[in-house]
Amino acid sequence: MSNIKEIIDSLDGEELCRYCVYSTDCSKGVTGGPNGPIYPPCASGGLTEDDFDMDLYLQDMEKLNET
Repeated sequence: MSNIKEIIDSLDGEELCRYCVYSTDCSKGVTGGPNGPIYPPCASGGLTEDDFDMDLYLQDMEKLNET
């Protein structure tokens, strides 16, 4: 199997958001705040291996392979 970095690099924005551990608390874009813009957690340098939900990704791949 590919390493996590290769998987992250192969996914587009919407797919990548699905597997981000912050996806439930994320606005999926920059929002305005009282002291300036509020950026999503991945904006500071992209999604890292620590931010990637590998379990969810593997579950989705298993479902995809079953069909």
